[in-house]
Amino acid sequence: MAAAVAADNQEMLLRQGLRLSARFGAGLGLAVLALALLTSCSSGPSRRATRGTVVRVTERDFHISVSPARVRAGDVRLLLRNEGPETHELIVVRWPRGRLPLRSDSLTVNERMLDQATVRSQEGRSAGSVEKLLLHLKPGRYELFCNMAGHYLGGMSAQLVVT
Repeated sequence: MAAAVAADNQEMLLRQGLRLSARFGAGLGLAVLALALLTSCSSGPSRRATRGTVVRVTERDFHISVSPARVRAGDVRLLLRNEGPETHELIVVRWPRGRLPLRSDSLTVNERMLDQATVRSQEGRSAGSVEKLLLHLKPGRYELFCNMAGHYLGGMSAQLVVT
């Protein structure tokens, strides 16, 4: 009789062990599934990638700085700051050649001759202003300049190379 009770107890323990093992396996399977779902939800493009490369453009009287000056093709976000005491504009043209063509006044760039090369033209902004511009750029050399009277000739231009 004692042997029969011991056998029954052993069988009961074996069944409990199997049930516990099945529960543990099911719980582990659910945890792995949840982790896989969470990972797949967050594996899309990062927020930074969808916004594009950030290029800092700073305008001061008779100077424009661009950082970085070389970026990859695609979406590019310009963070534009006017740190000069005067109003400045920003014109972005895809221009592989040297100097930009001047108007007959010899003080400003001839924007009509650049119509097809112009990517963006941002009208004058007052001192202290900050703006964000989103551009989609193809590979090439881009000229960024201010075309207020005499500013381009005074040195208000910079290059951005897109690879």
